[in-house]
Amino acid sequence: MRLRYLALAGVLALAGCGWFGSKDEAPPVAAGPAMSSEEVLKKDCADEHWKQENLGLWYSVCRQPMRW
Repeated sequence: MRLRYLALAGVLALAGCGWFGSKDEAPPVAAGPAMSSEEVLKKDCADEHWKQENLGLWYSVCRQPMRW
């Protein structure tokens, strides 16, 4: 009887971890033209919401230097 409970506990533990038949795979990434890092930077710097969320990064990367 004790062996049955031990086996059942082992099976439940493995099933809870997704060890049995878990076929969840990441969806494939849509194929398309890849953006260069410059294009991504320009897009992020122009986005006002991104600027508010990443203000320190925006100041160090996107802000135009002062011209005298």
